[in-house]
Amino acid sequence: MSLVNLNIHPRTTAGKNENRRTRAAGRVPAVLYGKGRPTASIELEGHAFEVALKHLGGRSAIFQLHQAGMEEGHIALLREVQRHPVSDMILHVDLLEIPQGQPVVVAVHVHVSGSCAASKTGDGSVVVNTNSVEISCLPRSLPEFVEVDVTELQLGDKIFARDLKIEGGEIVSDPDLLILSVKAASLFVEEVASAEAEPVEAAAPKGAPAQKGMPTPKADDKKKADDKKKPDDKKKSDDKKK
Repeated sequence: MSLVNLNIHPRTTAGKNENRRTRAAGRVPAVLYGKGRPTASIELEGHAFEVALKHLGGRSAIFQLHQAGMEEGHIALLREVQRHPVSDMILHVDLLEIPQGQPVVVAVHVHVSGSCAASKTGDGSVVVNTNSVEISCLPRSLPEFVEVDVTELQLGDKIFARDLKIEGGEIVSDPDLLILSVKAASLFVEEVASAEAEPVEAAAPKGAPAQKGMPTPKADDKKKADDKKKPDDKKKSDDKKK
C-alpha cells in the first residue's frame, strides 16, 4: 500500500471558537501524537482528507504528512476521526506518528478470492468468520488487504490466522482465529430451520396429568353444582306432602 500524501499546517491557537474558524476555512483541527517529543496541534486540508478517506474505503490509513519548511515529512497512522452526529462533518482528527524504520501493528482487511468446488456445485458455501486480521510490518510495506484463495478448498476445510502469509510482515492475530470455513448446504438449512422454529408444547398423552396452564375440572365446581340441585329436590318433596 502506498502512503497517502497529506499537507499539514501548524496550529498555534486552541478552543472551540478557533476550531470553528479553522473548519470554516476548509481545514480540520488535528493532533499529532509522537514518541519522544511533545504532542503537536496541526490542521489538515479538509477536502484532501475527505477524498483520502473515501479512497481508502475503510482500510487502514497511513499518511505521509508534509509541512512547509520541513525537508522530511512525518509518517502517521490514523487513530480516530470525530464527526458531527447529525451533519457527519469531520470535527477533529487524531494521528499517531510512526518512528522511521519501526514496524506498526494494524488491522488489515481479509479479501476472499476464487471459488471452491462446493460453491460451484451448490453442495456448500464459504462462510467468512472475520473480515480483518492484525499484521506487523513497516509502514511502507503495509498491504491493502490479506488475500485468501479458496479455490482448492473442500467441504469441511477451515482457514485459520496461522495459515495466512504476507510479504514483508507477519500475522500477529491469535493463530487459532478462524478466518473462514466451507460448510455443506444441508447444514445451512438445519441451522436456519432450528433458529426460526418456535418451541411448541407437546400434547399430554392419554391419562397423563394436564399441562400447566390448561383448565381442569375442580372438585369445588362439582360441589357447587350439587348444592344448586338440593333446594329444588327439597321443594318437590314438600309439594308432595301437601
